[in-house]
Amino acid sequence: MRGLIGVNVAHPYGRNAPDNSRQALSMTATNGYWSRIARERLSRRRALAAGVSTVAGAVALATVGCGDGKSASSTTPAAEAPRPGGTLRTATSLPIASGLDPQIETGTGLGIFPRVYGYMLHVDPADESVIYDHAVSVEQTDAMTYVFKLKPDIKFQSIAPVNGRAVTSEDIARSLARYRNNPLVPSKTWHATILDRVETPDATTVRVITKRPYAYTLQELGGISAGAIIPRELVDAETNLSAAGVGSGPFQIERAAPGDDVRLVRNANYYRAPVPYLDAMEWQVAPSDDVRFDAFRQRQADVMPNRDKHEAQMARDISESVHVTSEPALAWVALGLRCDRPPFNDPRVRGALDLALDRDTLIRDLSFGDGDVLGAVNPHLAAGYWSLPQADVIAAQSGGVDLAERRANARALLLAAGADKARFTLQVAAIPQLIDVATVVRQHLLTLGLDIVLQELDLIAWFTNFHGGKFEATLISHLPYESPDTPTRFYHSAGPDGTSSPFGFSSGDIDRLVERSWGEKDRATRQQTLLEAQKLMLTARPMIQLLTNVGYTSAWDYVRNRREGLVGSLAQYNYEQWLALH
Repeated sequence: MRGLIGVNVAHPYGRNAPDNSRQALSMTATNGYWSRIARERLSRRRALAAGVSTVAGAVALATVGCGDGKSASSTTPAAEAPRPGGTLRTATSLPIASGLDPQIETGTGLGIFPRVYGYMLHVDPADESVIYDHAVSVEQTDAMTYVFKLKPDIKFQSIAPVNGRAVTSEDIARSLARYRNNPLVPSKTWHATILDRVETPDATTVRVITKRPYAYTLQELGGISAGAIIPRELVDAETNLSAAGVGSGPFQIERAAPGDDVRLVRNANYYRAPVPYLDAMEWQVAPSDDVRFDAFRQRQADVMPNRDKHEAQMARDISESVHVTSEPALAWVALGLRCDRPPFNDPRVRGALDLALDRDTLIRDLSFGDGDVLGAVNPHLAAGYWSLPQADVIAAQSGGVDLAERRANARALLLAAGADKARFTLQVAAIPQLIDVATVVRQHLLTLGLDIVLQELDLIAWFTNFHGGKFEATLISHLPYESPDTPTRFYHSAGPDGTSSPFGFSSGDIDRLVERSWGEKDRATRQQTLLEAQKLMLTARPMIQLLTNVGYTSAWDYVRNRREGLVGSLAQYNYEQWLALH
C-alpha cells in the first residue's frame, strides 16, 4: 500500500459511499492542491503509478504496528538497540485533505492522526486476527454482542480540557456516537445500518450490540477512522479537530497547518514507555513532485512516498544509503456502467466493452508493468485469499484470446444488441491522473466504432453524480479497502452504503450470497460464499475492473525499525521507529 497517491487525495469515498455531497466539499474545497495540480497534468504513462494506489497507500510511509509482537521484517540489525531522540521528517506532495480530524480526513492526515489517538484494537487485514491496543480482551457473548475490557492504566495526553485523565468506556461510546451522527463522515454504513447500541456498564467495559450478526464488526470498531478514541469533553463541546485535538496515542499535536506542514511531539506519558523513541515527527506537504523529491535528495526529508517505479529508481540512484520498499496496492481503478438504461441494460454491450479493453497494454503503459488484473476483490488483499484465481479472471475477460479476435467478437456482440453505433458519455473527475486513464480507456473502446464523449467534472460534481447514479459510464478510483465487504457490496442491489446501487444493478443471486457472507463468522466458509458470488459478478459487469498496481517508498538508511511489510493501515501504528543519526 505504499506509494504516491495522486487520485484519491480527497476522494469523497471511504470504505462506503458518503451520505451527501457536503462531505465531498469538506474534503476538497478548502485545499489549494486542486488548483495547483490542475496546472501539473501528468502524462498518460504516469497515470496509474500515481493514481491507482490511492490515499492510504501514500501515507503508509515508514511505520510499524502496536507492539503486540506481530510485525514484518525490520531494517534494524538484531543487536542494535533503539536510540531515543530526533525528528523523523516525511516529504509528500499528497495534501492533507480535511485536517487531522480522524473521522473525516482522507489524505496525508491518515498517516498522522493515528499517532495522536488511541484505539481499542486493530484487525490485521491479512488474516483478520485481533491486535489489542487500549483493550485487553474482547468476548462475543452471542452472535450480536461484543464485550470489550479496557486496560485501566491508559491516560489521555496532559492537555486541556482532559489534562491527563484516564481513558474510559464513555469516551469510546461518545466517539462512536460522534462518528454515526457526524454529517461529514464519509463511511458509516456499519454504524448507520448494523450498530444497534453501545453500553458502558463500568469505566473499563464497553458492550457493543448489533442489529444482526455481522462478520466485519471488529474491523469497523478498529478502523483507522472509526476506531479513534476522542475524549468525551471534545465530543460534547463539538470541538473542531482539524488542526488540534487530544488523544491517548504516543504523540501530541504541536503544530498543524493543513496543506503545509504538521509537527507532532512525543507524549511523555504514553502507556508503552519508552515508546515512542522519536522526539518528534514532521510532515512537509510539497507543492509538486519535484519539490518533494529534491527535499529528500538534499536530506531535508528522511522518508518520501514515490510517484512510480521510475521515481523509485531515481531515488536509488541518489545513493546506496537510500532504501526503497515496494508493496502491492490494495486500490484499483474500474469502469462503472449504468445497467438499467440503454445501452448498458443489455449484458451483451457490457460484455463487449470488457472484451475490447487491452489490459496488457494498460499494465505496460500506465503502470510500467507493475499492474495486475482483478475481479471484484483486489488480489493483493490477504495475499489473494478473498479473490478469484487470476486464471479465472483472465478467462472471464478473454485475456488469453488474441486482441484482434476479442475485438471482432465484441463488435459482433454490439451488432447483435443493436448497439454497434451507440453513443454514451464517460464521466471522470477532473484530476489529471484520472483523465489520463479515462482517455486510454476511451481509445480502446473507440476501436469498436462507438461514439464516446469524455466529460470532465470537478470532484464534487463527479461524486454527486456517481452517488446518485447520474451517469452512463464513469471512471472510478477505489480506495484500498481492507476487507472484501465493500468491494462485494458494490454489486449488491443496496450498493455500498446500504441504500441503492449507483449502477442501477440488481441480482437476487448475488444479493443472497453477499448477505449470507455478512453473517458467516467462520473465515473459510465466508471465503467460499464470496468466491461463488464473485463468479457471478465477473459476468454481470455493472463495474468492469481495469487493474491494480504497486506502490513505492524511499527512506534514508538511518531510519530504523521501519518494518515495511505491515499490511494496510497497520503501517500507521508504527510507534517504534528511531533514527541512527543524532
